[in-house]
Amino acid sequence: MVETGKTQQMPRAMKIAEFIVSLQAVQALAGGALLAFVLVNSAGDANFGLVLLFVGFCIVIAVLAGWLLSRWIYRERRYRIAALALEPLLALGFVFVLSLDSDLGMSSLLNLNVILPIIVVGLLLLPSGRAWFNR
Repeated sequence: MVETGKTQQMPRAMKIAEFIVSLQAVQALAGGALLAFVLVNSAGDANFGLVLLFVGFCIVIAVLAGWLLSRWIYRERRYRIAALALEPLLALGFVFVLSLDSDLGMSSLLNLNVILPIIVVGLLLLPSGRAWFNR
């Protein structure tokens, strides 16, 4: 009789990080859809290129986050490294968008688009995160 091994359950910190990444993917899709609507309405406007850049940025975020979520269960070290590379880029991208706004200040940096990537990086750096992806 073949004995089946017990599968290891995902640590709570990794479940939270996975949930946050899924929220980021959904938010990027929604933002891309809204910006695409703005893009269509500003076809002859001078800001057309900037809006097109933001739509592309949202699509890239959604694709990368979706790819990362699809690979999360494989628990390979390279996917942890990919998440550790993606999350700071998300925060920096939002700070860049905020820097185009004239009201950049400390209160605008206390935004979920900046805080959530920091939380994900913190969770991935925990020993349970390292153990989950060390396969």
